Amino acid sequence: MVLLALETVTPAGSLAIWRDGHVVAQVGDTTTPHAARLPMVLVDYLASHGLALTDVDRLAVVCGPGSFTGVRIGMACVQGLAVTRGLDVAAVSTLEAIAEGWRAGMPGAPSQSVVACLDGMRGEVFFAPFLWDGQQMRSGGEAMVGVPGPSIVEGLTGPVSLVGSGAVKYADVWRAAGVEDLQDALEPLAASAARLAASPAWPVTSPHALRPVYVRRPDVELARERRALEAQTSGQ
Repeated sequence: MVLLALETVTPAGSLAIWRDGHVVAQVGDTTTPHAARLPMVLVDYLASHGLALTDVDRLAVVCGPGSFTGVRIGMACVQGLAVTRGLDVAAVSTLEAIAEGWRAGMPGAPSQSVVACLDGMRGEVFFAPFLWDGQQMRSGGEAMVGVPGPSIVEGLTGPVSLVGSGAVKYADVWRAAGVEDLQDALEPLAASAARLAASPAWPVTSPHALRPVYVRRPDVELARERRALEAQTSGQ
């Protein structure tokens, strides 16, 4: 099987090819917007590995949380390719991909809690706890958004590792909360997503059924509510 994975939730983005158990990945270019690169960057990347879109058996996309615009662009691109090629799609959340990258990069690590932590801007992080038992990574709770601080790591089982851009950006806050094991994502998110999506147990769906994982409400909705409230207040 050949699987093509796309991630556009981070500024650089990434893409990956899973083929017969092996993954190759590439990080994008932050100087060029996702919309300007897609879909040709996927075609070119496949060609660089001797493949074409007609060789792809499954598509995967990192579905958020992250940049609202990035999430929408990536999902729309994958949906379009899936519809034209008649392919199913696997959706992988950003935080699942971060946790999977930690698992792959930390062979032999003892049992512990792993918090996938993505910089959410606005002084917030997107985060989700995972439980690593030495052999398997299991979800320990829902994806959430919040201000970095002790409440995010309170009550977690065993040693705690924080991984992702939010772990690095707010390193001083986490150390003050007693967490010392802080790392950025250990591989491109598309590589982690490709490996998860290639698993026979990973769910696939039709392109029309893809749903983004925003966690936080879009800025446009919040701005609309603020304007409505201001208009209501000024009219009183």
